[in-house]
Amino acid sequence: MVSLKKASAPLLLASLASPLLLNCAILNQAASVAGAGCPAVTALETGDFSTVTLQGDAKGELKGFLEAVYDVKKLSVETETSLIAACGELGKSLGMDEAVLKGEPADGEGAKKVCGGVSEKIKAMVNAAGDAKLVVTVTEPHCNIDIDSMLGCYQACGVTVDPGALEASCEGGEISGQCGGECKGSCTIEGAASCTGECDGNCTGKCDGKPMSEAGVCTGKCEGKCDAACKVTGKANCEGTCSGSCSATVKAPQCSGTFKPPSVDLGCQIGCSSKAYKMLKCQPPRVKVAAEGKVKTDLGKLVKALEASLPKIIDIELGMGKRAQAQAEALVAYSAKMPSLAQAGGTQGVVCVANGTEVGQKALASLKASVNVSVSVKASASVSGSASAKSGG
Repeated sequence: MVSLKKASAPLLLASLASPLLLNCAILNQAASVAGAGCPAVTALETGDFSTVTLQGDAKGELKGFLEAVYDVKKLSVETETSLIAACGELGKSLGMDEAVLKGEPADGEGAKKVCGGVSEKIKAMVNAAGDAKLVVTVTEPHCNIDIDSMLGCYQACGVTVDPGALEASCEGGEISGQCGGECKGSCTIEGAASCTGECDGNCTGKCDGKPMSEAGVCTGKCEGKCDAACKVTGKANCEGTCSGSCSATVKAPQCSGTFKPPSVDLGCQIGCSSKAYKMLKCQPPRVKVAAEGKVKTDLGKLVKALEASLPKIIDIELGMGKRAQAQAEALVAYSAKMPSLAQAGGTQGVVCVANGTEVGQKALASLKASVNVSVSVKASASVSGSASAKSGG
C-alpha cells in the first residue's frame, strides 16, 4: 500500500530533487510548506475527487493529473489482482496446495509469490516428462478502443476533433467499425458459420490448404469452421466489422492502436487515456498447447490446465497489462511538465505534484513487475528438461 501521509520538509525536498520535476525556486518554496499537505491525498486513495478544492491558475490541470494518477494506480492493482487469480486457478488445476496460491496485490510482490510457485510446479512436471516437449502456440489478443467514448472525454476538456482526422489519429493501429457501404479493407465476422480467411479461434477443416487433424489454432488461412471471429480480406459487402477503408461513414468506430488526435493538448490526452482502459474491448489471446515426443509421464493434465489459464496470464504480457503499462509510462513522462504546473498551483501544487508523481512511479513499477511475471510463467513450460515453446500469430 502506498503511503500518502504528509511528508516532512526533508523528505519532501528529497522526493522533488529530480530536475525533471522542480527547479530551485520551487524547492525553496517547498521548504516553507512542510505541513501544508495536498487536499487530494485522500482522493488518491479513494478516487473520489468531488470534494477536492485546489488553488492557483493550474487547478484544473493539476486535478486532471491527480485523477489520472489515481486511475493508473487502480490499473496496477487490478492487473496484479487478475494475475494472482489466474495463477491461482492454474496452480489449483495442477493439484497445488491452495494455501500457497493465496496472495494480495503488493506492488508486484503478491504476483511474484503466487505465480513463482506455479512456475516451479510447471517446470517440475516438464522435467518429469522425459524426452517430450511442449509446443505452445499463441495468437496475440486484439484490443480496440471505443472512439465515440474518447471523443466524449475530449469534449469535456473543451476539444472537438474533426471527423476527418479520425484515421490519422489512430497511432499504431487502424480504424474499424460498421460499414454501410463498400469495405475495401478486411471484414471480421463474429461466429461465422464458415470461414475462408484468418480464424481468431480454433479452426476445423483446412489450414493453408492442409487438413487439420483436430480443431486447433491456424496461424494461416482457415478453410472450414471457426469458433471465434473470421477475418476475410477483399469482401465488398461486410456484415461484420470493416477494418481499413469504408466508402461510407463508419459507425461505432474503434481504434486498435492509440487514439491520439493532434488537436488535443497533452493534459487532456493523458487524462482521457487513463480512462480509456475502461473503454477497451479486448479479445483474449488464443493458446494451443500440445505434448510431442516420448512422454514418460502423463502431461495431459498440464496441457489442459495451461490451455484454460494461460490465456489470462499471457493477456497481462500482450493485452490489457501491456496497455496499462503504456499508459503508466505516458503519465510518468508527463511529469516532465510538472515544474510549471506545480509553480502555477502555488504551495499546494508543489505538495500535490510530489504526491502524484510518487504514486505514478510506484504504479508503473508494479505494472512492469506484473508483465515480467506473466512472461516468466509462459516461459516456465520451456526452460527445463527438453521441453521447448514457440509462438505464432
